[in-house]
Amino acid sequence: MTLQERFALIRGRQAHFEWGDIYTPSILAVPREAPKGSRISRMNSRKLGRAIHSLSTPEAVFTQLALFHPQLLDIHEQKMLWPYHAPHPLHGHPLTKEHFPHPVTGTMEIAKQIGFKHHQVVITTKAGSRQRMPFPYQGDLLLYLMGSDGKPYAVNWTVKDQAHAFSERRYSSAKTPNQQKKDRDHAELRTALEQLHYASGGIRTVQMSLDRLDPVVVGNLDLLFPMHGLPLTLEPELLRDFSAEIEGAVHAGALIHPIIYQYAARWGKRDQFIARIYQDIWDRKLPVNLFKPILIDHPLDTDGGDLLAAYGNFFLEIEP
Repeated sequence: MTLQERFALIRGRQAHFEWGDIYTPSILAVPREAPKGSRISRMNSRKLGRAIHSLSTPEAVFTQLALFHPQLLDIHEQKMLWPYHAPHPLHGHPLTKEHFPHPVTGTMEIAKQIGFKHHQVVITTKAGSRQRMPFPYQGDLLLYLMGSDGKPYAVNWTVKDQAHAFSERRYSSAKTPNQQKKDRDHAELRTALEQLHYASGGIRTVQMSLDRLDPVVVGNLDLLFPMHGLPLTLEPELLRDFSAEIEGAVHAGALIHPIIYQYAARWGKRDQFIARIYQDIWDRKLPVNLFKPILIDHPLDTDGGDLLAAYGNFFLEIEP
């Protein structure tokens, strides 16, 4: 895919989005579109009713964390940053009928203000002339959440594997001191470009890196998420009884796998009963400590470990 083709593809997917449409990210997690060497994944979300496209392992992890938040309304991954002035991302949302969020300043204007050389592309118009156009940058994860005041708000998550990756482009490559300085300057200005773009619309940007999360939490999210939307064919009343017994055992500090075996011996479908436990944890109906491994053949710890208490600052509308 040429740069001109990619430009047309991104604009075609993003330029005319309206709330009520099915969101399509700028870049899909498919080999032809994703950057070389990226670890792509498509995660089906029960809450959003669509697959979310992730281009890296950190993006996938933080997508799972975002989807765990009960007040999450939507996620726009690989969201285009508008080169010119544009409406706020929440403009036209059904919950903003009496609320008019501030528009965002285009990246071209911000780039001039901070001394950043904006990426550009030469395109051929329908009339056959060649024209230089700003190539749109993309963010990672733009979250939409319901505020305590009943109004939706957005938070921008920019994602890396390690925190120091925000301060230097291609930080793991061997470089001369001069190239290292150029890459550091570029990373600093690119970070500022995105932050100022969203800040102009009152949207906070949070730098998210995997080293900000406990590895056990990452493992638990990866365990729970694939099960969260799994259809269960067992009778709802039977599943409610099973959940009640599991909850009682967990709060009593007892083992839960004997209950699983008991129900599976009578009704079969052992995997569905296990999935029900994971779904109850994901839906916060069964509160367990997510900073400790979830092992169904061990007592589940209910003391602390609430992710929203530990990582709630990531979701705040304003800087804490």
